[in-house]
Amino acid sequence: MEGNEHDDAKKSLLESLNELYKLSENKVLSQAHCLFMTVYVIALQTGFIPQSFIVNRLKGLVPLDSWSTTHKSNMKICCSQPPSYHCDSPHETYFSENFISALKSEEEDKLKSKLIALVTGDFMMLTLSPHPSTNLLGRSSCLSIGRYVIDQSEGKNSLDSCYQKLDQLQNQLRNELFVPLRMDQLTLLGAFPLPSFMGIPRELRIEIYKHLISKELHKLQRVSKEILLEIKIFRNKI
Repeated sequence: MEGNEHDDAKKSLLESLNELYKLSENKVLSQAHCLFMTVYVIALQTGFIPQSFIVNRLKGLVPLDSWSTTHKSNMKICCSQPPSYHCDSPHETYFSENFISALKSEEEDKLKSKLIALVTGDFMMLTLSPHPSTNLLGRSSCLSIGRYVIDQSEGKNSLDSCYQKLDQLQNQLRNELFVPLRMDQLTLLGAFPLPSFMGIPRELRIEIYKHLISKELHKLQRVSKEILLEIKIFRNKI
């Protein structure tokens, strides 16, 4: 089963990349550019949308629930548009994109982030920084370009043969960059992502409190300030 999941994830990633490559008008892209385009798609898969798409009111984009990180229609729409990220052509040693997490909220600034990639030698350094107003910590990751993108200098091959170890790349970027920041953003807005205790509907949490003895409630309220406050309110209503 695990092998099938990896194959499906790779297939989905390659399909999205194929759509973006069609929009590049068959331009020859550097290994670094090929890698950043993959990073861009993985960001889309993890609930991030280019801010320019929102500003331009791209039709069909839908907000995600706090427990979800992807939506097929969002992926299809975003990958049908030319990538909006900045690249320092022709050197292709610097890439950047402004994202916003796909979540319905009136506090849009708290959902914004900026992805920057710097290429130095055979490595790509990635940083994902939240909006300054949030005071959240940024995330970073380092990628070996040759580990994931095969040199195509000897001739153009199929897209599938241009990449390797895509499942490892997806796992690394999801775990080190995109999922942690998205969870921080959602938590800041009170839209607690599942799986977490605060991600359970409030009505169900109240029912859980009713079945706990005082000693158990005392232990639970030490988990976080949010739970502490909620238990205090619950006790005052008893």
